Amino acid sequence: MSGLDGNQIYQAFYAGLLRVRAAQDRLNHINVYPVADGDTGTNITATLSHALESAQVSDSAGETLASVADGALMGARGNSGIIFAQFFSGLSESLVHAREIEKEAFVRGVENARRRAYEAISNPQEGTILSVIHAWAEALRREVASAPTMHELFSRTMPSVRHALEHTSEQLAVLKAAGVVDAGASGFVEFIAGAERFIKRGLPAGTSILGAKKKTRDETSDVHGGERPVFRYCTEAMVVGEMIDREALRGVLEPLGDSVIVAGNDERARIHVHTDEPAQAFASIGAHGRVIQPKVDDMRLQYEVVHERKYPIALVTDSVCDLPQELIDQYQIHVVPLHVLFGKSEYLDKLTIDLERFFSLAEHAEVFPTSSQPAVGLFTRLYSFLSSHYESVIAVHTAGKLSGTYATSALAAETLEDGKKISVVDSRTLTGSLGLIVLRVAEQIAAGRSHDEIVAEIDGYSRKADLLVGVHTLRFLIRGGRVSPLEGVLARALHLKPIVSVDEAGASILYGKALSIRQNVSKIIEMTARIHAETPLRNYAVVHGHDPVAANEFAAKLERRLGFPPLFVEEISSVAALHSGQGALCVVAMRE
Repeated sequence: MSGLDGNQIYQAFYAGLLRVRAAQDRLNHINVYPVADGDTGTNITATLSHALESAQVSDSAGETLASVADGALMGARGNSGIIFAQFFSGLSESLVHAREIEKEAFVRGVENARRRAYEAISNPQEGTILSVIHAWAEALRREVASAPTMHELFSRTMPSVRHALEHTSEQLAVLKAAGVVDAGASGFVEFIAGAERFIKRGLPAGTSILGAKKKTRDETSDVHGGERPVFRYCTEAMVVGEMIDREALRGVLEPLGDSVIVAGNDERARIHVHTDEPAQAFASIGAHGRVIQPKVDDMRLQYEVVHERKYPIALVTDSVCDLPQELIDQYQIHVVPLHVLFGKSEYLDKLTIDLERFFSLAEHAEVFPTSSQPAVGLFTRLYSFLSSHYESVIAVHTAGKLSGTYATSALAAETLEDGKKISVVDSRTLTGSLGLIVLRVAEQIAAGRSHDEIVAEIDGYSRKADLLVGVHTLRFLIRGGRVSPLEGVLARALHLKPIVSVDEAGASILYGKALSIRQNVSKIIEMTARIHAETPLRNYAVVHGHDPVAANEFAAKLERRLGFPPLFVEEISSVAALHSGQGALCVVAMRE
């Protein structure tokens, strides 16, 4: 084979994907750098899968490469996945007009891809996938003149690539301590080894490109040791615009953390950063274009699941559950974020947008923001990961009548075929009331109760949970469609301040109304006191719409009336704020 046309380059890449997919568990197992979160194999497989499944294949090698590069950039996941995407982008950039790729052009393309991969990273580190890419580019340049065919060129350069891979364990102390090579580098070697096999012998017998079975579970239970992440969140997104300044993007991200990568082109840039401030990262990159495909992974929690798991049962909820972060961390609760949409820009609730920014954007938005539940694929990946490390999973979600999150989570749990027990429960409530239910489940898990015993009691917890929301402005309820404009005009004319709750089925209801904010607060306190008199409260809490002063005053009044303090005072999620608005005060309670 002297050259590769569009169909052949696609099939070579597909053969590479098959090798990576087969090695996925091993790559996860040896993943210790830059963070020992056990997902490098999963991320590379996901990136390559998206690139090839979305590609438009033609006879032209340049057109096919451009399509693969585009798909890789859109679907890139994780540090290594984004470097793969940038490698494809650099290869395509050099070969965009090629009908068929000959040896010499291919070598030039790989050299350009190598250069682009290094340029994408703020602090290139040897001993990683970059070292293997560099070694391959050097070996290709040495051998291209004497190698008679494309296969011979690949074959002659593989020893150099494998030597570079083995050398990574000497280049990075963390790899040497763990006794492994770099997982991303190993994934790249598997990829080009698969491509070499195709060029020599074609695809393996019986392979169907369209019918290849995807993995549904990540076998990562024996991940090697590694260092605890310095920064908490692996933050990624796509920035879409015109003449995107990638250096400027890198400049705003570098002060926020490490592992900064900015890949792509002038119209689309994929960003990656390890940071403790994902909301600040998104606020910074938002000035450079429209932000889509946000993804934030809690690397610290992933590390704890792999190395420091506390309990045999995993607990999952969603971001409408308003619990303080210290309680979420204490019980290792997995929180799946809902999406908040401002026009075409996407944010992840509580991760890439906080309430201050939410209300600022909402104040000036031409179109009122909306929310959407997480994609089923996100739950599928989460449950696959958790099933690899826990005996079972319990998920408790916001009311199914108010959000599609419960249904999506349940669908993902049903489709996972690994035999692990996953129970998905509709709490029939939201915000801090959901938080108290989740907290009670967490306490039962920590106490060593069985999966079935806990699940059997959650319905009772929901019936014992109370929620009273004092709404200070009707503007959000009207714009969000919960109150009609006519009702809103009448209510404002009468200066009504509604009190909102949820019924036993989880639907929102008007629970009462007052003529002023002061009366509103007083009514809620008296309602709570009556509940406590009828059935003593186990605990209660205050959540609020970005008004900590009023919330603390409210909490103090409740404490004087009830005789004991709230469990916590916490801001509501942006999704809840879509309807309750700024300044809302809410008491949530759990009866004995």
